[in-house]
Amino acid sequence: MLPFSNRYSLGGAFLALVFIATLMIQVPPCQAQEIEVQLVWKFKDAGWVKIQIEQGNYLLKEVNTDASTSTAFPAGASLELTWGGWSPALKKNYDPFMIWNGKEIELLQQGEYGSFLVQTPDGQRVSYRGSLSLRWEDGYCKLTNHVDQEEYLKGVVPIEMSNSWAGDGIEALKAQAVAARTYMVRKTRNTTRITDSPDYDQAYLGRNVEGSASNAVESTRGEILVDSITYQPIDALYSSHNGGYMELAENVWSNPDPHFVSQPDPFSAGIGGPADRWRFIVGADVLGKAFELGPIAKIDLDKLPSGRIKKVSMQDIYGKLVSVSGRVLVQKFYPYGQPITSQAFLGNLFSAQRIPNHEAVFSLGQRVKGMPIPLNTSQDYQKLMATTSGPRLSRILSSSQGIRDVPATYDVFIFQGRGWGHGVGMSQWGAYHMAQRGFTYREILDFYYQQTDLIKSYL
Repeated sequence: MLPFSNRYSLGGAFLALVFIATLMIQVPPCQAQEIEVQLVWKFKDAGWVKIQIEQGNYLLKEVNTDASTSTAFPAGASLELTWGGWSPALKKNYDPFMIWNGKEIELLQQGEYGSFLVQTPDGQRVSYRGSLSLRWEDGYCKLTNHVDQEEYLKGVVPIEMSNSWAGDGIEALKAQAVAARTYMVRKTRNTTRITDSPDYDQAYLGRNVEGSASNAVESTRGEILVDSITYQPIDALYSSHNGGYMELAENVWSNPDPHFVSQPDPFSAGIGGPADRWRFIVGADVLGKAFELGPIAKIDLDKLPSGRIKKVSMQDIYGKLVSVSGRVLVQKFYPYGQPITSQAFLGNLFSAQRIPNHEAVFSLGQRVKGMPIPLNTSQDYQKLMATTSGPRLSRILSSSQGIRDVPATYDVFIFQGRGWGHGVGMSQWGAYHMAQRGFTYREILDFYYQQTDLIKSYL
């Protein structure tokens, strides 16, 4: 595979480029197998769960210390597991709750098809294929979904990208399927376990998200990216949006990886809405409190060649200084579990601007749009106060926390950023843009991953 340089532009010459397709190499196939997906994203601390068989036939197996019992569990059957006060309590179908002293419960799929629904009192409802095991540990129910690898990917690709991209971006979904499969194969080389959480591995929501993206999984069945020399699965990293510039792995995790480069990505520029451009505003006192400092008076940014922040140095009004990585700063304000908007802190490719308190009487729209209003006379001030709509900057706690009851005497910091995520490997929005412009999934993979071959790992 030829590595790609910075020779791309958005003009006609760029469209005329011919990519060299990755050679499909057939290796001795092995049978696709089940993996164990630990359900920690939506059900990490579940104190009560209800499982209902949706379709197919299952075998309910209770594993106890001395023996095991098995019961047929057809479609419509249900069980509930919760804390009974002194020990876990189990309820099957319409039976009353009974004290449960077992070690594990298994719902084993019988036959080719089967699915079940997991729900909790807080409104979580997720449907899965395959089988399920439940254990009661440390006061909570631990769930593991045993599912075929390809069926697992059908619950990954749509949540990592979107079923709605199938119309004009099916090639991007195919690229995502290959990247997700490669990650899965590498992750499970020495174990069959993986989590469903995007905080640890890949997002997975089972049948809940299955749709048009399943075609991308089927059409690339078994295909993974391997190193062109060792033929081992690569660490197929990807993020939502790289802000228009790819990043080196060692600049994020300190581990060099020849499969990634740092260079401009024209496909990720100007697409992706909030993921492309975002702005986060925070009061100096709120920013300082996040790092056990007083109100911040000064910020210095140490930037990588890509523009991403390597280190942030903050000094408070008392002279105390703290330095953290750009990723640590992002993690303090990242909107975990919240909707993604243009007012969220989404990545570490950003600039920082301090607004002195005496200027923070500008309205949010006026100040951020770069339209300063002179305040050199009391008449100017009175006019501003009479016409300003919306909260003044001096009243802002942060973009995510809202406003104060009264204006503060502290400065305000505005972080203007691009991109969503770490920026290493494939940019999902960039891949979508490439697909829209007619590139194939192999060409997309060639652009984002270097020194790799595309092989069929199993049929």
